[in-house]
Amino acid sequence: MDHNEEDNAAPKGAQSLGRAISLLRVVTNASPRAVRLADLMQATGLSKATAHRLASTLVHETLLAYDAESRSYGLGPFFSGIGAADAPHPETDVAPPSSLPQHGKYSGAKIPLAHLLCDRHLAVKRAHPAMIHETVSGQTSELSYGKLAEYSARFARVLAGAGVRKGDRVAVLLPKGVELVITALAIWRIGAVYMPLFSTYSPAAVDARLRAGGVKAIVANRFLIERASRYITGKTFVCLIEGDQINRLDSKVTQFWSSIYASEPLETVETYGENDPFTMTYAPSFVEAKLGLLTPVRALAGIEKYMRVSMDVRDEDVYWNMADQGWEYGIYYGLIGPLLIGCSILFCDGPYDVSQGYRVLSKFRVTNLTAAPSQIKAWRRGDPNDAAAPFAIRQVTVGGEPLPPDVVSWVTQKLEVPLINQYGHRETGMIVGMTYDPRDPSSSQRASVGRIMPGFALAVLDKNGVQLPAGTEGLLAIDVKRSPLFWFRSYFKDETNTKRRFQFGTDYYVLGDTGFIDEDGLVHYSGRASHAISMQKD
Repeated sequence: MDHNEEDNAAPKGAQSLGRAISLLRVVTNASPRAVRLADLMQATGLSKATAHRLASTLVHETLLAYDAESRSYGLGPFFSGIGAADAPHPETDVAPPSSLPQHGKYSGAKIPLAHLLCDRHLAVKRAHPAMIHETVSGQTSELSYGKLAEYSARFARVLAGAGVRKGDRVAVLLPKGVELVITALAIWRIGAVYMPLFSTYSPAAVDARLRAGGVKAIVANRFLIERASRYITGKTFVCLIEGDQINRLDSKVTQFWSSIYASEPLETVETYGENDPFTMTYAPSFVEAKLGLLTPVRALAGIEKYMRVSMDVRDEDVYWNMADQGWEYGIYYGLIGPLLIGCSILFCDGPYDVSQGYRVLSKFRVTNLTAAPSQIKAWRRGDPNDAAAPFAIRQVTVGGEPLPPDVVSWVTQKLEVPLINQYGHRETGMIVGMTYDPRDPSSSQRASVGRIMPGFALAVLDKNGVQLPAGTEGLLAIDVKRSPLFWFRSYFKDETNTKRRFQFGTDYYVLGDTGFIDEDGLVHYSGRASHAISMQKD
């Protein structure tokens, strides 16, 4: 078969099953030694795209495990019990924490976060872009991993010199750009907590979050710093990005780039414990600071799993997460996730505009796109045929809410690429997903929101917390004991809302939505439960 024709076909049928089995044989014969993609290609004669696609499917089904650091495959969690007992344990349908790919890097008491997100990539990616920035006017700039390491180490010394210590919160009011990425990594170099704030927040909303979080320092640009002025005292460390018309706080601030160039790089990297927080956010829909979320380092296992498996971000991909960096989907999968797996962050600043989005897709030949539902819905106002060059997209992922069938049909039929519609929470990340395939038009009419992501298990409970059988509607909840990638334990200084999430005890995290799980394991969403914590309005 012609490889080009083969690569354009989805893995299916007996032929694809045979190829998948051949991959398993190669890995099994090599065990306990892991094998790389090139080894799989050489041993099976498959093209790179086909071998990668089949291997990714086997990883998703837990038959293989992928190690992102060594870029190699080994036997997956599915095989962990075979041979040690007469048969696998049917009640255990998720891998234990110890066997999840890469989980070990995010366990223990000495986790060098800045090393994981940047420094370990330098050996092979020093000149590779850690970030590509596109302005509204079409000007492009890049920040390599090497420069990110240098500038963040210099700014880490600035923050440390200002008295910022491990565990301190640093608020960041910056648009998408090089300064945001440098600041975040500098914060993590000293073991502090990154607290991004939406650029659209009112002064009252900013002030509420600064006070509730007990922020030690603020990094902002000249347009946004005024929104924090109520909180700022003579003891508050404030760092401003240089520019024209520096505001009235000029006399008591540190200038970002001037301080970086005047400082020597901080050579040490502070470590975190697996339960130590490294980001902090509050629910965006309130003026008040509500539902404070401290994300622990162990959440990185789920972020990496999502990037590699659920979104299938490959080494050769041009990946673009369009979500705002003040929202968890943008923080987890637009900032942290790309750095974690060593790909490039693509930032496009300015107000969202459909024509600009099409221009960026065309200019950078984006292959893997993810966005908020509102952004994808807005795309129908434009015509992809008007782009300067054909798109290179191979898949689109949308996170946040179930899309209506007409939007699903537009993406799969107009763009002619698979659409992965995903569902999740601030406290969990994305946990359920459904793939809609343009080669299967009927898939756009599927009622289910999809399957649960590996590493999580869902249960359906009645009003007393008793688990219901398949097909019975009730409260959707995460089965904590069977969900090794679930990391949320409590809201920051908010026992009342924490108890509402764990109203039936610590074994179940109540999502606040109703639905059911059918006999095939597909999740069906019904709506909000009447007692759910509202995330959408005050």
